[in-house]
Amino acid sequence: MRIVVTGGAQGIGFATAETLLSENYEVIIVDKNPDTLKEAGKKLNCETANFDVTNETEVADFFASLKEIDALVNNAGIWIPQQLSEMSLTLQSEVIQVNLMGTVHCTKYALPKMRKTSKSAIINLTSAAAKTNSPGLGLYAASKSAIETLTQQWALELAPIRVNAVGPGLIVTEGTSANYEGSAREQRANAVPLKRVGEPLDIAEVIKFLISEAARYVNGQIIYIDGGVTAGTTGR
Repeated sequence: MRIVVTGGAQGIGFATAETLLSENYEVIIVDKNPDTLKEAGKKLNCETANFDVTNETEVADFFASLKEIDALVNNAGIWIPQQLSEMSLTLQSEVIQVNLMGTVHCTKYALPKMRKTSKSAIINLTSAAAKTNSPGLGLYAASKSAIETLTQQWALELAPIRVNAVGPGLIVTEGTSANYEGSAREQRANAVPLKRVGEPLDIAEVIKFLISEAARYVNGQIIYIDGGVTAGTTGR
C-alpha cells in the first residue's frame, strides 16, 4: 500500500508517516523545506518529495511521476494568528493557499492515480478551531471549515474512494511548542476534559485507522481528536 503524506517532515505529518511505516506501508513524505525534509527522510528511511503544495504545476508533476497510490493524507498547513483589525490580507491569503488550495491541488492530481475502490482513502486535516470559533486566528479556522465542507462533498463526489477528515485539538508540535512553554501547557491541559494536551501520535493513530481496512465503511466523516474540547464545557 502506497501513501503520500504532505507536510510530512515534522509534527503530525512526521508522526503519521512513522506510524504508517510501522505498519509496513510504503510512504512518501512531501515538504517544501528541503533541509527538514532530508533529515526526516533519513530518520524514517522513506521516499521524499520536495515541492510546494500551493504550486499547481509542481503538484501535478509529482503525481504524474507516480504509478499508483492507495491513500493521500493532506496534512500540509500553516496558521498566522491575527485580529481582523490588524489583519494582513497578503499573509492570510497565504493561509488559504496552503491550507485550502494545497488540499485541492493534491487531491485533484492524486485522484487519477488512485484505484476507484473503498480501499483507497483521502484524509484531510481540519482543526478543532473550525468548530470552536476561537478569536484572533485570522483565516485559519475559516480555511479549515472549508476543508470540512469539501471533505463531505468529495465523499459523495469521489465515492467509492473514502474521504474523511481529522480535526486536531491542542497538539504540541514543533510549530505550536511556543504556545505551551512554562505554565501555559498546564493551563491549556486544564481546559481539556481529559486534562492533557495532545501529541502528534494521538492524531497519527486515527489517520492509520481511517486508511486501514477496519474503516472500510467510514466515509464523509469529520473526527475531532481533541480530548473533548469541541464537545462543549462542563461549566454553567
